[in-house]
Amino acid sequence: MATSYRAIAEIPSDVDASIPELSFASVRSAEINARLDRAHAAAGHTVLVSGPAGSGKTVALVDWVTRSRRLRTAAVGWLTVTERLADSGDLVPAIAQILAPSADIGADGALRTPVDQAADLVDVMAITVDHSVLVIDDAHLLTDPLQLAGLEYLLAHLPATVTVLIAGRFDPPLRWHALELAGKLTRIGVAELTLSPERIAQLFIQHGCRLDDAELAMVHTLTRGWAALVRIAAIYLAANAEDRDTALTTLARPSHAVADFLVAELMQSLPARTLEFLLVTAIPSRFCLPLAEELAGENAARIVDELLRANFPMHTVAHAGELWHTYHPLLRAYLLAEATHTSADRLPAVHRRVAEWFGAAAMPGPALDHVLAEPGTPGLAPFVRDWGLRMVLDGTGHLLLAAIEHVPELAEDTFVRLLRAAVAVEAGEIATAEVYLEAAHVGPEQVSQLAPAGWTDALDRAVSAGVAVLVGDSASLSWPLPAVTGQPDLDCYAALHCGSAQISGGEIDSGTAALRHAIVHAEETGLGRVAVRARTASAIAAGYAGRVGELRALAGVAIECADRYDLTHAPEAAFARVIAAYGAYQQGESVELPLPGLPGGPLVEATAPAPARQAAVMTGVLMFDAAPDRAAAATALCKQVHRLLDESPALFGIGALVTDVLWLLLRLQARADAQHLVDHATRVFGPTPQMAVADAGLAVYTHRPAAALTLLEPSLSGPPQLNTRSLVAAWLLVGVAADRLDRPRKVDDAFERALSLACGERLIRPFLDVPGAAEVLDRLGGRFGRFDAFVDLVRSHRAPAADAPQLTDTELAVLRQLPSGMTAATIAANMGVSVNTVKTHLRGIYQKLGVNARAEAITNARRVGLI
Repeated sequence: MATSYRAIAEIPSDVDASIPELSFASVRSAEINARLDRAHAAAGHTVLVSGPAGSGKTVALVDWVTRSRRLRTAAVGWLTVTERLADSGDLVPAIAQILAPSADIGADGALRTPVDQAADLVDVMAITVDHSVLVIDDAHLLTDPLQLAGLEYLLAHLPATVTVLIAGRFDPPLRWHALELAGKLTRIGVAELTLSPERIAQLFIQHGCRLDDAELAMVHTLTRGWAALVRIAAIYLAANAEDRDTALTTLARPSHAVADFLVAELMQSLPARTLEFLLVTAIPSRFCLPLAEELAGENAARIVDELLRANFPMHTVAHAGELWHTYHPLLRAYLLAEATHTSADRLPAVHRRVAEWFGAAAMPGPALDHVLAEPGTPGLAPFVRDWGLRMVLDGTGHLLLAAIEHVPELAEDTFVRLLRAAVAVEAGEIATAEVYLEAAHVGPEQVSQLAPAGWTDALDRAVSAGVAVLVGDSASLSWPLPAVTGQPDLDCYAALHCGSAQISGGEIDSGTAALRHAIVHAEETGLGRVAVRARTASAIAAGYAGRVGELRALAGVAIECADRYDLTHAPEAAFARVIAAYGAYQQGESVELPLPGLPGGPLVEATAPAPARQAAVMTGVLMFDAAPDRAAAATALCKQVHRLLDESPALFGIGALVTDVLWLLLRLQARADAQHLVDHATRVFGPTPQMAVADAGLAVYTHRPAAALTLLEPSLSGPPQLNTRSLVAAWLLVGVAADRLDRPRKVDDAFERALSLACGERLIRPFLDVPGAAEVLDRLGGRFGRFDAFVDLVRSHRAPAADAPQLTDTELAVLRQLPSGMTAATIAANMGVSVNTVKTHLRGIYQKLGVNARAEAITNARRVGLI
């Protein structure tokens, strides 16, 4: 049966009961149609479609009732509410004429309310009405309480065979929650009506206009998918196809067509106080209720509520405990143009008030826009002094510098030059930071006209400390905190960078104390990025001291701090997660992969800051076991550490990275690479205790146990010269060496010392890394009493790579060429040996790996970490 459109008898002529005819082809929404289908399949269901004028409500419903296959057996009636119908009290009779034309809901002549009429209609429909769909369009015009009560009764008692679709610019004031609780209501709002980029592209094609990706993105940004504005844009671009760039730029102003639509559909019916509110609150790009009250007075809350209830085209998001509102881009463009036209003389004062409000709210980024909008920018100099460093710390310093660029008297000021250097430090741009720092130290402008001498001195020292950390050379100078300036942002910035420089230079205690100052200042002033960075730096300091448990706790607090300040996806949070993962790795726990990427492009490049390259090595160590080619991963890590040794030898903590990478190389039996790395580090650092541990590790691996004991004795016989992690590794090396020299008492003593140190920090990794340590621990069994539980924990984390067979150097060279697919002859030619020699090595490799074929050899070698 085809869809039935019932004629309506004896309905007053002012009632519009015809299904609208569209003058264009609709762009279907699969999501909306699916939701309407589900609602129609349910029993006695209501669909409420709500959105501003031109959002596509009517188009979506017309499309569904005329094209839906599900309606072939249903009768469809359409009722468009007019102002006369809304005022007449005839709503329920009009609905009755559509759904049950034979019903006489007022035949007895008695005075009957709309609720009584609705009850009569429900009774009649339960007997006479088959599957039917009723559409009530422009329902926002219904304001009479009696008619609304009748409609509410009807919707609450709909027969199972009837579906009602109600569309309006905003929700009629019914108790919709009751229908929702009963499961009888489906809502379709602005989010569903908004045209997606794909549907926008389809609509433009209807007008003979195909958009490229950039044009589509611009149209989507301008219109936000508001259907009427998209169609206006399509018509305009189709008419100006010869210069679409200009047409798009013109649309953003907005065009006359857009302005006419906005006035006719949105603005014309608004009261004067609401129009004034819109004009003044459109000046900031976003506003919250306190700002609106500052600009528009005490009625702001009521007006905002009215606009939201009316589905006025504004977007609302929650941030930092406030609801922030933004107008649709084309609507705001119209409002700004109107404000400029009607009250240009008031705009400077409004911009000044907005700037002052954002400044008082510690939001310098938005404030800057309004400082610059005031003619002559009289507030720029004090703004730079008061908020320049805050913008640097917020990551928006480049915006401030761009604004200053064309004001020579500010651009050449020493304080501004130091701010430029600070922006470069925050971006990790070492060369740029050094140039601006040097510029601040020369010329007659060294005395700032913007800021007191104490401020420039403190900023100079903080920026210099930041550069030293980036270069990896903070150990060459001392970085005490400058005198307190009383400017919270500056004192916080100085504490962060001077404290970080002290830690990078090995002054752990004083650096940690300075970072505590930075954390306190940051929390007091809401500097989230600084708080996260200072907490992460404190975690690193704990790690340098060997306090791995403290490292993990502090890194965890840094991550929580990032979440609290909405910095979850920021570089600061990524760095904190790397540090936390490194602590988990040291305690033998699995690390969630992939690790967060750090900013700045390829971190192995020489131009990258030293701490970033240091973090890259840590990340590589953590991800080593998951690498598809461990040999290649180890080689890459080795090269990065060599580069750090060459370029940032004074960077604290490199020695620990040397041993981390050394253990990986020894797992792969890359003895030559390991020896080269240790030799290089020893040339750089000299015979330090940390290098003695690395050298002793090589000695144990190469079966020179007596040499290992000789190397370690000076570091272990006097006061502690190593952090906890390195001490554990040193005692394990002593124990393994003593075992090979058949000194059982020394073995027991060394392992007990190692366990005593490791147990407190729950250090698992050294037992897995030190060559032979896991095997000796297995053989010793339960000899350690109070440490037996910890020994069991170590055993449960034992690495598969510890079971790797011992291959000769030549066998390893042959093995690592097998994945290339080269034949034995090609391998022989590459190595300069005979084919028979290669075949002999292959037999040895297969035997040690317990396999019979090349593919099995490759698989097993990768499993145990040999390739």
